[in-house]
Amino acid sequence: MSQKFKVRKLREQKPEDLLKDLEKLKGELIQLRTVKVSAGNAQKLGRIGLVRKRIAKYLTVINEQRRNQVKSTTKHASNLPVDLRGKKTRAIRQRLTRSEKAQKTQRQWKKLNNFPLRKFALKE
Repeated sequence: MSQKFKVRKLREQKPEDLLKDLEKLKGELIQLRTVKVSAGNAQKLGRIGLVRKRIAKYLTVINEQRRNQVKSTTKHASNLPVDLRGKKTRAIRQRLTRSEKAQKTQRQWKKLNNFPLRKFALKE
């Protein structure tokens, strides 16, 4: 396990295999932490960071696979899950649509109909 770790290989694996390997890594991390508490040798303590990074890579690949699976199942759906929607900015997300902007109240309609804009002809 001391050689360079390739995420590319993880993407080819099945989710079940990834979860099994992830559990093994978590178990190894627990062992390393107990060695740390019991004043173990410094060589093993250096592996804690490597194991944590490897766990993060596994979780990243698992989340990518889940997200891609959800994307493929909801490809033609009208409403996407929140985490798959475009983030943009809060102001853009809260903005009214064109049809919502065009809507007018009963009072506004009466005012527009009863008092239309006056047109003036200018003499020269």
